[in-house]
Amino acid sequence: MDFKTIHTEYGLERLAAAEASGATINLPQMAVGDGNGAPVEPSSDQQSLVRERYRAAVNRVYQDPADNTRFTAELVIPASEGGFTLREVAVFDDQGSIFVVGNLPETYKPVDTEGAFADTVVRVEFVCSNASVITLQVDPNVAVATQAWISNNVKAGSIIPGGTTGQTLRKTSNADGDIEWADPTDANITVDTISEQQLLSDSQTIVDLAVTTTYGLAVYIEGLRINQGSGADEWQPDPVIETRLTLGQSYTEGSRILCVQNEPAGSAPAPLERSKNLSDVLSKPTARTNLDVHSKAESNAAGQPGDIKYTARSSAPTGWLKANGAAVSRTAYAELFAAIGTVYGEGDGFNTFNLPDLRGEFVRGWDDGRGVDAGRIMGSWQKGSVALLDPTSSSNGAGSLINTDDNAALMTQRSGYDGVDASLYSEVHRANDVASSNGPLTSGGWTIGATRPRNVALLACIKY
Repeated sequence: MDFKTIHTEYGLERLAAAEASGATINLPQMAVGDGNGAPVEPSSDQQSLVRERYRAAVNRVYQDPADNTRFTAELVIPASEGGFTLREVAVFDDQGSIFVVGNLPETYKPVDTEGAFADTVVRVEFVCSNASVITLQVDPNVAVATQAWISNNVKAGSIIPGGTTGQTLRKTSNADGDIEWADPTDANITVDTISEQQLLSDSQTIVDLAVTTTYGLAVYIEGLRINQGSGADEWQPDPVIETRLTLGQSYTEGSRILCVQNEPAGSAPAPLERSKNLSDVLSKPTARTNLDVHSKAESNAAGQPGDIKYTARSSAPTGWLKANGAAVSRTAYAELFAAIGTVYGEGDGFNTFNLPDLRGEFVRGWDDGRGVDAGRIMGSWQKGSVALLDPTSSSNGAGSLINTDDNAALMTQRSGYDGVDASLYSEVHRANDVASSNGPLTSGGWTIGATRPRNVALLACIKY
Protein backbone atom coordinates (compact mmCIF):
# COMPACT_ATOMS: atom_id res chain seq x y z
CA MET A 1 0.00 0.00 0.00
CA ASP A 2 1.22 3.49 -0.83
CA PHE A 3 1.23 6.11 1.89
CA LYS A 4 0.26 9.60 0.86
CA THR A 5 -1.30 12.91 1.85
CA ILE A 6 -3.95 14.62 -0.35
CA HIS A 7 -6.05 17.76 -0.23
CA THR A 8 -9.74 17.12 0.20
CA GLU A 9 -12.11 18.70 -2.28
CA TYR A 10 -13.05 21.06 0.51
CA GLY A 11 -9.40 21.89 1.00
CA LEU A 12 -8.91 22.67 -2.70
CA GLU A 13 -11.93 24.95 -2.63
CA ARG A 14 -10.53 26.80 0.40
CA LEU A 15 -7.24 27.29 -1.43
CA ALA A 16 -8.93 28.69 -4.52
CA ALA A 17 -11.09 31.03 -2.49
CA ALA A 18 -8.10 32.19 -0.45
CA GLU A 19 -6.06 32.94 -3.56
CA ALA A 20 -8.93 34.89 -5.06
CA SER A 21 -9.74 36.91 -1.94
CA GLY A 22 -6.25 37.21 -0.45
CA ALA A 23 -7.48 35.69 2.82
CA THR A 24 -5.29 33.27 4.72
CA ILE A 25 -6.04 29.75 5.89
CA ASN A 26 -5.39 28.78 9.50
CA LEU A 27 -4.80 25.13 10.40
CA PRO A 28 -5.32 24.91 14.16
CA GLN A 29 -5.96 21.18 14.75
CA MET A 30 -4.83 17.69 13.74
CA ALA A 31 -6.21 14.23 14.47
CA VAL A 32 -5.14 10.60 14.11
CA GLY A 33 -7.22 7.45 13.84
CA ASP A 34 -6.90 3.68 13.74
CA GLY A 35 -9.01 3.11 10.56
CA ASN A 36 -11.39 1.00 12.60
CA GLY A 37 -8.81 -1.74 12.73
CA ALA A 38 -7.95 -1.84 9.00
CA PRO A 39 -5.64 0.00 6.58
CA VAL A 40 -7.22 3.06 4.95
CA GLU A 41 -6.96 4.77 1.60
CA PRO A 42 -7.37 8.57 1.82
CA SER A 43 -10.20 10.01 -0.28
CA SER A 44 -10.68 13.60 -1.48
CA ASP A 45 -14.29 13.59 -0.40
CA GLN A 46 -13.53 12.58 3.21
CA GLN A 47 -15.22 14.69 5.83
CA SER A 48 -13.90 12.72 8.84
CA LEU A 49 -11.50 9.98 9.75
CA VAL A 50 -12.69 6.38 9.71
CA ARG A 51 -12.27 6.21 13.46
CA GLU A 52 -10.64 9.14 15.17
CA ARG A 53 -8.65 8.25 18.32
CA TYR A 54 -6.82 11.47 19.28
CA ARG A 55 -7.19 15.15 18.35
CA ALA A 56 -5.18 18.13 19.61
CA ALA A 57 -3.94 21.59 18.67
CA VAL A 58 -1.29 21.71 15.96
CA ASN A 59 2.16 21.92 17.49
CA ARG A 60 3.37 24.02 14.58
CA VAL A 61 2.95 24.65 10.83
CA TYR A 62 6.19 25.54 9.09
CA GLN A 63 7.51 26.08 5.59
CA ASP A 64 10.26 24.08 3.92
CA PRO A 65 13.29 26.41 3.72
CA ALA A 66 14.30 24.87 0.38
CA ASP A 67 10.83 24.91 -1.21
CA ASN A 68 8.41 27.64 -0.19
CA THR A 69 5.45 25.73 -1.64
CA ARG A 70 5.93 22.80 0.69
CA PHE A 71 4.52 22.92 4.22
CA THR A 72 4.55 20.61 7.24
CA ALA A 73 1.90 20.34 9.94
CA GLU A 74 3.07 18.71 13.16
CA LEU A 75 1.11 16.92 15.90
CA VAL A 76 2.58 15.78 19.21
CA ILE A 77 0.89 12.86 20.97
CA PRO A 78 1.89 12.81 24.64
CA ALA A 79 3.36 9.69 26.20
CA SER A 80 0.27 9.44 28.39
CA GLU A 81 -2.02 9.06 25.32
CA GLY A 82 -2.21 5.84 23.30
CA GLY A 83 -3.33 2.26 23.40
CA PHE A 84 -4.22 2.32 19.66
CA THR A 85 -2.64 1.82 16.23
CA LEU A 86 -1.95 4.82 14.02
CA ARG A 87 -3.33 4.30 10.47
CA GLU A 88 -4.80 7.68 9.38
CA VAL A 89 -4.24 11.41 9.94
CA ALA A 90 -6.07 14.64 9.11
CA VAL A 91 -5.39 18.37 9.32
CA PHE A 92 -8.38 20.60 10.10
CA ASP A 93 -8.83 24.24 9.16
CA ASP A 94 -10.30 27.01 11.27
CA GLN A 95 -13.78 26.01 10.03
CA GLY A 96 -13.41 22.57 11.61
CA SER A 97 -13.25 20.75 8.23
CA ILE A 98 -10.56 18.42 6.90
CA PHE A 99 -8.06 20.36 4.80
CA VAL A 100 -5.53 17.57 4.28
CA VAL A 101 -5.96 13.81 4.84
CA GLY A 102 -3.50 10.95 4.68
CA ASN A 103 -2.75 7.36 5.65
CA LEU A 104 0.06 6.17 7.92
CA PRO A 105 2.12 2.99 8.28
CA GLU A 106 0.57 0.89 11.00
CA THR A 107 2.26 1.98 14.22
CA TYR A 108 1.11 1.06 17.70
CA LYS A 109 1.09 3.96 20.13
CA PRO A 110 1.62 2.65 23.68
CA VAL A 111 0.79 4.57 26.83
CA ASP A 112 3.17 5.30 29.70
CA THR A 113 1.85 2.37 31.71
CA GLU A 114 2.92 0.12 28.83
CA GLY A 115 6.45 1.48 28.87
CA ALA A 116 6.11 4.57 26.69
CA PHE A 117 8.60 7.16 27.89
CA ALA A 118 8.47 9.79 25.14
CA ASP A 119 6.00 11.77 23.07
CA THR A 120 5.14 10.67 19.53
CA VAL A 121 5.35 13.22 16.69
CA VAL A 122 3.22 12.91 13.55
CA ARG A 123 4.06 15.17 10.61
CA VAL A 124 1.93 15.75 7.52
CA GLU A 125 3.43 17.37 4.43
CA PHE A 126 1.36 19.13 1.77
CA VAL A 127 1.95 21.46 -1.14
CA CYS A 128 0.35 24.82 -1.83
CA SER A 129 1.11 26.73 -5.03
CA ASN A 130 0.49 30.09 -3.35
CA ALA A 131 2.47 30.06 -0.12
CA SER A 132 0.95 33.32 1.13
CA VAL A 133 -2.43 31.73 1.81
CA ILE A 134 -1.13 29.35 4.54
CA THR A 135 -0.61 30.76 8.00
CA LEU A 136 2.61 29.61 9.62
CA GLN A 137 1.94 29.10 13.28
CA VAL A 138 3.52 28.03 16.51
CA ASP A 139 1.23 28.33 19.50
CA PRO A 140 3.51 28.83 22.53
CA ASN A 141 0.77 27.47 24.76
CA VAL A 142 0.78 24.06 23.07
CA ALA A 143 4.10 23.92 21.18
CA VAL A 144 6.35 21.01 22.10
CA ALA A 145 9.95 20.86 20.99
CA THR A 146 10.90 17.54 19.51
CA GLN A 147 14.27 15.93 20.07
CA ALA A 148 15.25 16.32 16.44
CA TRP A 149 14.28 19.99 16.42
CA ILE A 150 16.24 20.63 19.59
CA SER A 151 19.28 18.84 18.21
CA ASN A 152 19.16 20.88 15.02
CA ASN A 153 18.26 24.27 16.46
CA VAL A 154 18.98 24.58 20.18
CA LYS A 155 22.69 25.31 20.17
CA ALA A 156 24.79 27.82 22.06
CA GLY A 157 25.57 29.65 18.84
CA SER A 158 21.90 30.27 18.09
CA ILE A 159 20.83 31.08 21.66
CA ILE A 160 23.74 33.24 22.81
CA PRO A 161 25.70 34.32 19.75
CA GLY A 162 28.69 36.65 19.91
CA GLY A 163 31.41 37.09 22.48
CA THR A 164 35.14 36.42 22.28
CA THR A 165 37.52 33.99 23.93
CA GLY A 166 37.71 34.56 27.68
CA GLN A 167 34.56 36.67 27.91
CA THR A 168 31.64 35.82 30.18
CA LEU A 169 27.90 36.33 29.82
CA ARG A 170 26.33 38.65 32.41
CA LYS A 171 23.06 40.42 33.10
CA THR A 172 22.80 44.11 32.29
CA SER A 173 19.44 44.54 34.04
CA ASN A 174 16.82 42.43 35.80
CA ALA A 175 14.79 42.13 32.60
CA ASP A 176 14.63 38.62 31.10
CA GLY A 177 17.14 38.16 28.32
CA ASP A 178 18.92 41.44 29.02
CA ILE A 179 22.46 40.08 28.84
CA GLU A 180 25.81 40.94 27.33
CA TRP A 181 29.26 39.49 26.76
CA ALA A 182 31.97 41.16 28.86
CA ASP A 183 35.49 40.65 30.11
CA PRO A 184 35.58 38.87 33.49
CA THR A 185 37.78 41.64 34.92
CA ASP A 186 35.08 44.24 34.28
CA ALA A 187 32.83 44.73 37.27
CA ASN A 188 30.09 47.23 37.91
CA ILE A 189 28.25 46.20 41.05
CA THR A 190 25.72 48.41 42.74
CA VAL A 191 24.29 47.34 46.08
CA ASP A 192 21.68 49.46 47.82
CA THR A 193 22.10 49.72 51.57
CA ILE A 194 19.11 49.45 53.87
CA SER A 195 19.29 50.90 57.35
CA GLU A 196 17.15 51.52 60.38
CA GLN A 197 17.79 53.28 63.66
CA GLN A 198 16.31 52.60 67.09
CA LEU A 199 16.79 53.89 70.62
CA LEU A 200 17.71 51.29 73.21
CA SER A 201 15.87 51.00 76.50
CA ASP A 202 17.52 50.43 79.85
CA SER A 203 18.76 46.80 80.14
CA GLN A 204 17.62 46.01 76.57
CA THR A 205 19.65 43.33 74.80
CA ILE A 206 17.12 41.90 72.30
CA VAL A 207 16.44 44.07 69.24
CA ASP A 208 13.63 43.29 66.79
CA LEU A 209 14.22 44.83 63.37
CA ALA A 210 11.40 46.39 61.37
CA VAL A 211 13.15 47.16 58.07
CA THR A 212 16.30 45.06 57.82
CA THR A 213 17.26 41.46 58.57
CA THR A 214 20.37 40.12 60.30
CA TYR A 215 21.76 38.78 57.02
CA GLY A 216 24.75 40.88 55.95
CA LEU A 217 24.06 43.33 58.78
CA ALA A 218 26.42 45.91 60.28
CA VAL A 219 25.52 47.15 63.78
CA TYR A 220 26.58 50.47 65.29
CA ILE A 221 26.03 51.68 68.85
CA GLU A 222 26.36 55.45 69.16
CA GLY A 223 28.35 55.51 65.93
CA LEU A 224 30.80 52.77 66.93
CA ARG A 225 30.60 49.50 65.04
CA ILE A 226 30.33 46.33 67.09
CA ASN A 227 31.31 43.00 65.59
CA GLN A 228 29.25 39.87 65.27
CA GLY A 229 30.27 37.37 67.92
CA SER A 230 29.65 36.06 71.42
CA GLY A 231 31.62 38.67 73.34
CA ALA A 232 30.17 41.22 75.73
CA ASP A 233 30.74 44.03 73.22
CA GLU A 234 29.44 42.05 70.22
CA TRP A 235 26.10 40.88 68.83
CA GLN A 236 24.58 37.65 67.55
CA PRO A 237 21.73 36.96 65.09
CA ASP A 238 18.78 34.98 66.36
CA PRO A 239 19.09 31.38 65.09
CA VAL A 240 15.41 31.27 64.08
CA ILE A 241 14.04 34.79 63.68
CA GLU A 242 15.99 36.58 60.95
CA THR A 243 14.73 40.00 62.07
CA ARG A 244 16.03 39.66 65.63
CA LEU A 245 19.49 40.15 67.12
CA THR A 246 20.86 39.87 70.65
CA LEU A 247 23.42 42.29 72.07
CA GLY A 248 26.18 40.93 74.27
CA GLN A 249 25.46 43.61 76.86
CA SER A 250 22.97 46.34 77.59
CA TYR A 251 23.67 50.01 76.98
CA THR A 252 22.63 53.30 78.50
CA GLU A 253 18.98 54.10 78.00
CA GLY A 254 18.48 56.19 74.88
CA SER A 255 21.61 54.88 73.14
CA ARG A 256 21.22 54.86 69.38
CA ILE A 257 21.56 51.55 67.55
CA LEU A 258 21.98 51.79 63.78
CA CYS A 259 21.55 48.63 61.72
CA VAL A 260 22.83 48.78 58.14
CA GLN A 261 22.23 45.96 55.66
CA ASN A 262 24.39 45.48 52.54
CA GLU A 263 26.91 48.01 53.83
CA PRO A 264 30.04 48.07 51.63
CA ALA A 265 32.19 47.70 54.74
CA GLY A 266 30.53 44.34 55.27
CA SER A 267 32.49 42.87 52.35
CA ALA A 268 35.65 44.94 52.83
CA PRO A 269 38.11 45.10 55.72
CA ALA A 270 36.61 46.86 58.70
CA PRO A 271 38.24 50.17 59.68
CA LEU A 272 40.86 50.15 62.44
CA GLU A 273 41.60 46.44 62.28
CA ARG A 274 44.01 45.32 64.96
CA SER A 275 46.38 43.75 62.43
CA LYS A 276 46.69 47.05 60.52
CA ASN A 277 48.30 48.88 63.47
CA LEU A 278 46.45 52.11 62.60
CA SER A 279 47.60 52.02 58.97
CA ASP A 280 43.91 52.12 57.96
CA VAL A 281 43.17 55.43 59.69
CA LEU A 282 41.41 57.63 57.13
CA SER A 283 43.29 60.84 58.04
CA LYS A 284 46.48 60.45 60.01
CA PRO A 285 46.98 64.23 60.56
CA THR A 286 43.46 64.53 61.97
CA ALA A 287 44.01 61.48 64.15
CA ARG A 288 47.27 62.93 65.52
CA THR A 289 45.55 66.23 66.22
CA ASN A 290 42.83 64.42 68.15
CA LEU A 291 45.46 62.45 70.09
CA ASP A 292 47.63 65.55 70.59
CA VAL A 293 50.79 63.82 69.31
CA HIS A 294 53.43 64.73 66.72
CA SER A 295 54.23 62.84 63.55
CA LYS A 296 57.68 61.36 63.00
CA ALA A 297 58.55 64.23 60.70
CA GLU A 298 57.42 66.77 63.30
CA SER A 299 59.41 65.01 66.00
CA ASN A 300 62.49 65.00 63.78
CA ALA A 301 62.05 68.72 63.19
CA ALA A 302 62.24 69.23 66.97
CA GLY A 303 65.40 67.14 67.18
CA GLN A 304 67.42 64.77 65.02
CA PRO A 305 68.82 61.44 66.24
CA GLY A 306 72.08 62.19 68.10
CA ASP A 307 71.07 65.68 69.29
CA ILE A 308 71.95 66.51 72.91
CA LYS A 309 69.83 68.60 75.22
CA TYR A 310 69.56 69.26 78.93
CA THR A 311 66.35 69.04 80.89
CA ALA A 312 65.36 70.16 84.37
CA ARG A 313 63.46 66.93 84.90
CA SER A 314 64.99 63.78 86.33
CA SER A 315 63.79 61.51 83.49
CA ALA A 316 64.23 61.69 79.73
CA PRO A 317 61.24 63.06 77.78
CA THR A 318 59.52 61.07 75.03
CA GLY A 319 61.85 60.49 72.07
CA TRP A 320 64.98 60.99 74.17
CA LEU A 321 67.28 58.81 76.27
CA LYS A 322 69.49 59.65 79.23
CA ALA A 323 73.06 60.29 78.05
CA ASN A 324 74.40 57.92 80.68
CA GLY A 325 76.66 55.60 78.67
CA ALA A 326 74.10 52.78 78.68
CA ALA A 327 74.23 49.97 76.11
CA VAL A 328 71.03 50.02 74.02
CA SER A 329 69.64 47.94 71.14
CA ARG A 330 70.96 48.64 67.66
CA THR A 331 67.59 47.54 66.23
CA ALA A 332 65.27 49.40 68.58
CA TYR A 333 67.27 52.62 68.16
CA ALA A 334 68.36 52.08 64.55
CA GLU A 335 68.29 55.77 63.58
CA LEU A 336 70.44 56.79 66.55
CA PHE A 337 72.85 53.95 65.84
CA ALA A 338 73.10 55.14 62.22
CA ALA A 339 73.92 58.64 63.50
CA ILE A 340 76.60 57.93 66.16
CA GLY A 341 77.63 54.32 65.55
CA THR A 342 80.09 52.93 68.11
CA VAL A 343 81.94 56.20 68.80
CA TYR A 344 80.95 55.99 72.47
CA GLY A 345 81.26 52.23 72.83
CA GLU A 346 80.53 49.06 70.89
CA GLY A 347 78.17 47.57 73.46
CA ASP A 348 78.28 43.80 73.12
CA GLY A 349 79.73 44.20 69.63
CA PHE A 350 76.66 42.77 67.92
CA ASN A 351 73.24 43.63 69.38
CA THR A 352 73.96 46.84 71.31
CA PHE A 353 75.96 50.08 71.24
CA ASN A 354 76.77 52.65 73.92
CA LEU A 355 75.33 56.11 74.45
CA PRO A 356 77.66 58.97 75.38
CA ASP A 357 78.08 59.36 79.15
CA LEU A 358 77.66 63.03 80.07
CA ARG A 359 76.96 62.53 83.76
CA GLY A 360 79.02 65.04 85.78
CA GLU A 361 80.83 66.28 82.67
CA PHE A 362 81.29 69.72 81.14
CA VAL A 363 80.73 69.72 77.37
CA ARG A 364 83.35 71.39 75.18
CA GLY A 365 82.91 72.30 71.54
CA TRP A 366 84.82 69.97 69.23
CA ASP A 367 87.88 71.73 67.79
CA ASP A 368 87.11 70.39 64.30
CA GLY A 369 90.44 71.64 62.84
CA ARG A 370 90.54 75.08 64.47
CA GLY A 371 93.71 74.42 66.50
CA VAL A 372 92.51 75.73 69.89
CA ASP A 373 92.09 72.21 71.26
CA ALA A 374 94.16 70.35 68.68
CA GLY A 375 94.47 66.60 68.52
CA ARG A 376 90.99 65.86 69.71
CA ILE A 377 88.62 63.51 67.95
CA MET A 378 84.85 63.62 68.01
CA GLY A 379 83.48 62.20 71.26
CA SER A 380 86.88 61.90 72.98
CA TRP A 381 87.21 62.42 76.74
CA GLN A 382 89.78 64.86 78.23
CA LYS A 383 91.24 64.87 81.74
CA GLY A 384 90.78 67.84 84.01
CA SER A 385 93.55 70.44 84.77
CA VAL A 386 94.09 73.49 86.98
CA ALA A 387 95.77 76.79 86.26
CA LEU A 388 98.44 78.18 88.65
CA LEU A 389 98.65 81.90 88.07
CA ASP A 390 101.88 83.82 88.59
CA PRO A 391 100.97 87.50 88.73
CA THR A 392 104.59 88.45 88.02
CA SER A 393 104.86 86.45 84.83
CA SER A 394 102.56 88.42 82.62
CA SER A 395 99.98 91.10 82.70
CA ASN A 396 97.49 88.78 81.05
CA GLY A 397 97.43 86.49 84.04
CA ALA A 398 98.57 83.46 82.12
CA GLY A 399 99.63 80.55 84.30
CA SER A 400 100.89 76.99 84.08
CA LEU A 401 98.40 74.15 83.49
CA ILE A 402 98.80 71.13 85.69
CA ASN A 403 96.77 67.98 84.93
CA THR A 404 95.06 67.10 88.17
CA ASP A 405 95.23 63.37 87.53
CA ASP A 406 99.07 63.58 87.39
CA ASN A 407 99.46 65.16 90.88
CA ALA A 408 101.05 62.90 93.41
CA ALA A 409 99.21 64.12 96.45
CA LEU A 410 96.61 66.54 97.68
CA MET A 411 97.84 69.95 98.60
CA THR A 412 97.63 70.90 102.22
CA GLN A 413 94.34 72.48 103.05
CA ARG A 414 94.95 76.13 103.84
CA SER A 415 92.99 79.32 103.96
CA GLY A 416 93.40 83.06 103.82
CA TYR A 417 95.51 83.27 100.66
CA ASP A 418 94.40 86.09 98.45
CA GLY A 419 90.78 85.48 99.34
CA VAL A 420 90.68 82.02 97.80
CA ASP A 421 88.29 79.61 99.56
CA ALA A 422 90.29 77.04 101.53
CA SER A 423 87.98 74.24 100.35
CA LEU A 424 89.17 74.83 96.80
CA TYR A 425 92.72 73.95 97.78
CA SER A 426 91.74 70.59 99.12
CA GLU A 427 90.44 69.55 95.69
CA VAL A 428 93.53 70.65 93.73
CA HIS A 429 96.21 68.12 92.86
CA ARG A 430 99.63 69.59 92.43
CA ALA A 431 102.81 67.89 91.34
CA ASN A 432 105.60 67.72 93.97
CA ASP A 433 108.08 69.41 91.68
CA VAL A 434 105.79 72.37 91.24
CA ALA A 435 105.35 72.73 94.99
CA SER A 436 109.06 72.46 95.70
CA SER A 437 110.27 74.73 92.93
CA ASN A 438 107.84 77.51 93.58
CA GLY A 439 107.49 77.29 97.31
CA PRO A 440 104.37 77.55 99.33
CA LEU A 441 101.29 79.28 97.99
CA THR A 442 101.48 82.65 99.67
CA SER A 443 99.92 85.98 99.17
CA GLY A 444 101.57 87.80 96.27
CA GLY A 445 103.05 84.58 94.90
CA TRP A 446 101.40 81.67 93.05
CA THR A 447 97.63 81.64 93.20
CA ILE A 448 95.15 79.03 92.04
CA GLY A 449 93.00 80.03 89.03
CA ALA A 450 89.30 79.18 88.89
CA THR A 451 89.02 75.49 87.99
CA ARG A 452 85.23 75.08 88.37
CA PRO A 453 82.73 77.83 87.63
CA ARG A 454 79.43 78.12 89.38
CA ASN A 455 77.01 75.59 87.86
CA VAL A 456 73.66 73.85 88.06
CA ALA A 457 73.21 70.10 87.61
CA LEU A 458 70.79 69.19 84.78
CA LEU A 459 70.02 65.89 83.09
CA ALA A 460 71.79 65.40 79.76
CA CYS A 461 69.68 63.56 77.15
CA ILE A 462 70.24 62.30 73.59
CA LYS A 463 67.58 62.17 70.82
CA TYR A 464 66.94 58.76 69.29
